[in-house]
Amino acid sequence: MLKNQSMICKSVRNEPISLETVRKNYKPGEENRIVKNLIIAGFSFILLFSSFGSVVSIQSSLHRKNGLGAYSLAAIYLSSCISSFFLFSFLLSKFKCKDAIFYSIFPYLAYVAAQFYPNFATLIPTAVIVGISAGAIWNSVSTYIRVYLSRTVSHCGRVFGYAIPVAPQK
Repeated sequence: MLKNQSMICKSVRNEPISLETVRKNYKPGEENRIVKNLIIAGFSFILLFSSFGSVVSIQSSLHRKNGLGAYSLAAIYLSSCISSFFLFSFLLSKFKCKDAIFYSIFPYLAYVAAQFYPNFATLIPTAVIVGISAGAIWNSVSTYIRVYLSRTVSHCGRVFGYAIPVAPQK
């Protein structure tokens, strides 16, 4: 397992990470790289969830026949709840957070594309896959932001130019 990945796993399990470990793994210019990655992730989330949010908000009224829209929304949210609880630790052991975020975007795009031929055979399976990837993407993003911003704060004592007091670890 990579050093950064072991730090992420410790962070998820709420195990303490020493400041010496963080400073040893921190490279020059890494704060700028982290800020750039967070801006890119934020912009891609805006694009992704503006299209997905539009589709979801009109889903039940757009596909009223046989309750297809409501069933697809239920499939999304049910599979999202299940995957959030049970799938995330497995994903972190296999992928890095950035990889999980990247691969979780594609099911959302498939779900939006499935709207062009709406029936139970296209919408329900893609809805289940979107729900599974929703658990992965939200957990990965929150872990990514938490780990890298805490690394920046513990190394530099500031984030985005603002000074953040760092409490010494025991």
